[in-house]
Amino acid sequence: MRHLIDYIMCKVFVAVLVLFGTVLGSGFASGKEIVVFFSRFGNLSFLYIFFASVLFFLLFYFFLKNAEKILRIIEKSKVIKTLTFFVSLIFCASMFAGLKNLFSQFPDFWSIFSTTFVLFICIFFTLKGIKGIEGINVFLMPFTMFAFLTVLVFCSGENESFNFQIGWAAGILFCPLYVALNSCMSGLVLCKLSKNLNKKQVVLTCLFASFLIFFFLTFANFVLLKNGLSFFDEMPFLFLSKSNIVMFLFEFIVVFSGCLTTLLSLCFNLCSMMNFAFKNTKISAVFACLLPFALSSLGFSQIVSFLYPICSVFGVFMIFYLVFKCDDNAFR
Repeated sequence: MRHLIDYIMCKVFVAVLVLFGTVLGSGFASGKEIVVFFSRFGNLSFLYIFFASVLFFLLFYFFLKNAEKILRIIEKSKVIKTLTFFVSLIFCASMFAGLKNLFSQFPDFWSIFSTTFVLFICIFFTLKGIKGIEGINVFLMPFTMFAFLTVLVFCSGENESFNFQIGWAAGILFCPLYVALNSCMSGLVLCKLSKNLNKKQVVLTCLFASFLIFFFLTFANFVLLKNGLSFFDEMPFLFLSKSNIVMFLFEFIVVFSGCLTTLLSLCFNLCSMMNFAFKNTKISAVFACLLPFALSSLGFSQIVSFLYPICSVFGVFMIFYLVFKCDDNAFR
């Protein structure tokens, strides 16, 4: 019995790390995405984060519970394939742009070398498929979460007098947009994960993953609200941790891990969509990495601030479309 429980929890543990690693992209890890979707709404942002966590649980459950149906719908729908491709492309480009911004701390040669190296890692793991994504998340995420928590504790000691917030009403809209954006982005990965999970494991995975997102979003939002001037920086938590070399290194690792794990999921999405056209996994994997890499030249802040909200609207449409196409028992 003990071995059975350990086996069940091991599979849940892997799935939770993959889900959290997919959501923890450069925008989340750097704080920029949290500013755009939550912190700028002031203290009400904590309420929006709670609602977002509940929505994450429901949508994670929906994707895991209806994985086979969703995969069939995506395969048959040109609209959904096109939107999945577009949203994944924008997200993937932002991850590459985040890495470029991160590596700009290095001398030019090492910056170019590091970015190129990550590009080859993405191609390699995209060819490995879902098993490769699971492996890299299990390896990176435990330390990444520890490092992120350490950085947040350190940054919570800072306190700037500047306060910035906009009307509360917009937050009601941005909350579901944020969830839709991240859920549709990880939809294909979620569907692939479901093959190894039974009903009980699905519920536990959704519960633990949504709680982790809630915890880190809440803590990160608390720190950002105490430090309003960081709102204007490309990567707020790097800005806040730069006074301590150890914390800066930790945050550097967090942003790098967040970019990499999300990049792999997004490249997997793009590769899956391109396979419908190329019918060749190797060609699809190469183009799935090269296209967003080229698009990343637009810049990290510009993509997060302007293209993320647009993609989130597409994400809402995709989710409503999938829910409508699945039967009425989707949440039962």
